[in-house]
Amino acid sequence: MKRPQGNAVVLAVLHSPAHRLLSGVAIELRYTGRRSGRQYVLPVQYARDGSRVVIVPQDANSKTWWRNFRSPQPVTVRLAGRLRQGTARVVDRGDPAWEEDRRLYGSRWRRLADRLDGPLVEI
Repeated sequence: MKRPQGNAVVLAVLHSPAHRLLSGVAIELRYTGRRSGRQYVLPVQYARDGSRVVIVPQDANSKTWWRNFRSPQPVTVRLAGRLRQGTARVVDRGDPAWEEDRRLYGSRWRRLADRLDGPLVEI
């Protein structure tokens, strides 16, 4: 499983007893590639309300990982040091859940709130 170096550092912290330093900002997302069948692990910024987690693919046009969830797929997230199972799906602008997910993410990440206009990933 190849990871960019910066991701490896963030993931190492999320796996450690020091995870509290980053757990409020990032989670570990684990999934299986829809075409490759390979396992992927990456840190992502998130917003949470209860059991619902929303992720914004930063620079979505140049990223491809989020497209794995065009159809709902099982994922594992490491949240606050604990692994949890869930199902991820892409929420596009026309989806009734998009505005609610955008508001949730925007309330957590206020500086980004006005720039949210693309796909979201909901778990």
